[in-house]
This record gives sequence, C-alpha cells and structure tokens, in this order.
Amino acid sequence: MIRNEDIGNEISFIESSLQNVSAELEKLKKSVPQNAKLRAARHRKGYQYFIKKQGGDDNGAYIKKDDKNIAVILAQIEYDEKLIVELKNALKTLVKFKTEWINNPFVTALNEMVPGKRILVKSPYIIDESYIINWQNQQYERLSFRDDYPEYYTRQGLRVRSKSELIIADVLDEMSIPFLYERPLQLKNRIVHPDFTLLNIRERREIFWEHFGMMDDMDYRNNTFFKIRNYESNGFYLHDSLIWTFETEKYPLNTKEIRNMVQGLKKKLGYEKKLYN
Repeated sequence: MIRNEDIGNEISFIESSLQNVSAELEKLKKSVPQNAKLRAARHRKGYQYFIKKQGGDDNGAYIKKDDKNIAVILAQIEYDEKLIVELKNALKTLVKFKTEWINNPFVTALNEMVPGKRILVKSPYIIDESYIINWQNQQYERLSFRDDYPEYYTRQGLRVRSKSELIIADVLDEMSIPFLYERPLQLKNRIVHPDFTLLNIRERREIFWEHFGMMDDMDYRNNTFFKIRNYESNGFYLHDSLIWTFETEKYPLNTKEIRNMVQGLKKKLGYEKKLYN
C-alpha cells in the first residue's frame, strides 16, 4: 500500500532533481555554441560524432577524437533536456495523485464500523501505527517484585529491576522504540521472561533483549550461559532475534555505547521516522 507520505517524499525528490538538473544544464549550454546539436553516425564497430550548428550544414562538422569532450557535453545537454520534460510530467502526475489521494480502504472500512464491532474484525492490512498500538496494548502477566526489592522507575513510570534496565528502557523510550518489559516467552521446555521484547516493525517480528548485570557472581554467570544456550536451542540467535548486554562491578553499563547501539537499532527495526506517540 503506497502511503501519502511516500508520495510527498517522491515529489520532494523530483523537485530537487529538477532544480539540480536545470542548473547543470545552464552551465553546460554556456560551454558550447548556442543551439548546437550532436549527430551520431555508425562507423565500423563504433560511432563518429558531428556538431550541428544553427544555420550550418545538416550533416554537421566532424568532431575529432581529441575533441570528444564536446560530444560528451552535447549528449549530456540532450539527455538533461529530455529528463527535465519527463521529470515535469512525473511531478504533475504525482501532485495530481496526492491531491486526489484515496484513503487506505482497509482502514476506512474499519473506521466505518462502531468500535464494538471493529475489535472483532481481522483486517488483511494494518498500517504500522495501528500495528504498534495493538502490539503494545497486549495483556500479559508480569513477574512480581519481592517486598525488599529496590524500586527503580522509568520516566514512563514502569518499574524495573535495576538501574541498568532503567537506563535501557529510558533510551528505548527516548528514541521511540516500543518495547514490552518481562513479557513471558514460551520456549520448548520452559517459559522465560526476556528483559525487553522489541518490535521490528519493518519485518513485523519480535526480538529479545537480555541484560546480564551481575557477571561477577559465579552462579549468576553459569545461569546466564544456560539461558543463552536455551535460547539458541530454541532457534533464537544473536544478531538475528537476540541482543545480549553484560556488565560487572568493575565494568558497568556504558551509557554512551548503549545510546549508540539503540540509535542503530532504531534504523534496523524501522523507526527512522516517528510512527507513534
């Protein structure tokens, strides 16, 4: 489904191209005789080129090999002139298309229904914004916190288990990447609760982020490797559907690197442009 925004971007690109090509054309015309044209004639296995000047011989004057740059310029001028015509035609068509834009029929049909019926319908096409909202609003049972557990709250009021998770959550939120915290995931032999479940809106699939923050502790470290192996045995692999981050007391979470990493994720997951509030 072509989006109105995509048409606007294409219009901007064509307008910019028109401006650049027109400027280039004016410069090129100043380097050759006024109204000069190029004639190409087949010669053996190649071509010979002739410059036709206004009021001159129709066949034109032969362009020597040493002066081939004149032929190049004349050919570019002819191309730019034809390109400008085609760009103007394309621009005219796109502007008309944008003006007479037809709303997404899948969304329009849903909007014509009362909310009580709308929620029962499965649409064959859902725009990204709606898909994200539905994904974020899914209900699931959260893990509980012990009474003596430290309280860390993100800027959106979500309670997490550590300062590092708070940092990760806030950076994700700051960069408009939707996530679910500790949502259960059914593996073959057990249910796990990844720290963060992210939505790849470009491919409409989920990836999982586990942060391991106590790698100094031997038991914790062994459990971490068990969790990683368990993910892998269920078909979840690093750089595909999993993200691992680690820290120790000596080497805490590097907030600068987390920010750089999430910035890269933003593009990879399809959130270069803000899709939701």
